[in-house]
Amino acid sequence: MSVFEKKGWYRLDVPDGWEVDSDEDPVAIYHPEGAGALQVTTETPRPLPPGGKIDVFLMLRAFLKQTGVDFDETLATRSFGGGLDRAFYEYSADSPEEGRVTWRSWMLTNHDIVVFLTYACREEDEDAERAVVDAIVASLVVG
Repeated sequence: MSVFEKKGWYRLDVPDGWEVDSDEDPVAIYHPEGAGALQVTTETPRPLPPGGKIDVFLMLRAFLKQTGVDFDETLATRSFGGGLDRAFYEYSADSPEEGRVTWRSWMLTNHDIVVFLTYACREEDEDAERAVVDAIVASLVVG
């Protein structure tokens, strides 16, 4: 296990055998012989009014709807813990190149930084790296 850090933004655990391509934005984390890739994007939110909070659930829903996803709120999860507010959504969509693709999307914030993560793979491989990707996302420390 190694740690990847984007100074001032976030750090996370990277399993042995996985690679990080940090030269691009978003950062890509993947296993060279794996089913998909985890992409990580960060941004600072617009200034909030005093006491204002970022609602990552609404941000994730708006982003996915904007990209054409038929967002079903009953399938989304929202959680709070470790100083982070989190939202998660998973769906499948058709891709001309790959056939059916499963997309997993997370949005997290400490209210100073927003981190958006996506993982995509062919639908038939959706569980191949699920546990490893979940562990990478769970290891995320923001700030």
